[in-house]
Amino acid sequence: MVLLKRVLIAVFFIPILIYIFYVGNIALASFLALIAFQMMFELREMFFKKGVVVPRIIIVLGLLVFIASIYFGMVIIFASLLLTVIVILGFDLFKSNLEGAMDRGSAAMFIVVYIAVLLSSVYHIRLLENGRNLILSLIFMIWITDSAAYFVGRAIGKHKGIFKASPNKSLEGFLAGILFSFACSYILIKFLGLSIPQALAAAISGGIFGQMGDLFESILKRDAGVKDSSNVLPGHGGLLDRFDSLLLAAPIFYVILYFIK
Repeated sequence: MVLLKRVLIAVFFIPILIYIFYVGNIALASFLALIAFQMMFELREMFFKKGVVVPRIIIVLGLLVFIASIYFGMVIIFASLLLTVIVILGFDLFKSNLEGAMDRGSAAMFIVVYIAVLLSSVYHIRLLENGRNLILSLIFMIWITDSAAYFVGRAIGKHKGIFKASPNKSLEGFLAGILFSFACSYILIKFLGLSIPQALAAAISGGIFGQMGDLFESILKRDAGVKDSSNVLPGHGGLLDRFDSLLLAAPIFYVILYFIK
């Protein structure tokens, strides 16, 4: 039943996601802002379960940082991050709320950087030459990797528990995800017009760092004592569960593309 829910939701949302990434511009910016809002909310709730109460305004500040990160230069990005620090620590300063100030401040900045800043790299990839095919290639690689790791892991996964953050993930599934991503890099060259270095960059980003992004979020969930970041998507958990791979794969992909251009 869970697998059926996952498939039905995927069938409904995948064409919409592909269209949004295809058209880019304001549609992509609005979509990314929307999921950034929800993911910051989910991450804030996870910190709350750890007893770290981050003010709700962090979500608004995070959106400002996100908008600055996609539309403006480093000065504005720096200014928006500085504003975040001043507001969050200012709350504690004027309330004389010293106990836990370090935890709240650290958690607030982590939420903003982990979600708002890292997610903005998706928009910057789309702005590159052939950016439409580049971002679609990365999404394709993440889906291929995730599917290969899941089905191979279920079929022949014998060595589980290699990652304490995700005990059900097997070594066989993890390696299958990487192998399938590199094997499918030919498709990116043949049908999406990517160069060999770009296709390999997509394979590395999606196949290796996409899985690491998923494991990184698993660390946070394990620490918070939750199975899913939320239940907003039946059978899939929260948006943070669905886009955790992209949070690491996209900035890695963008950095690699910068150095191989």
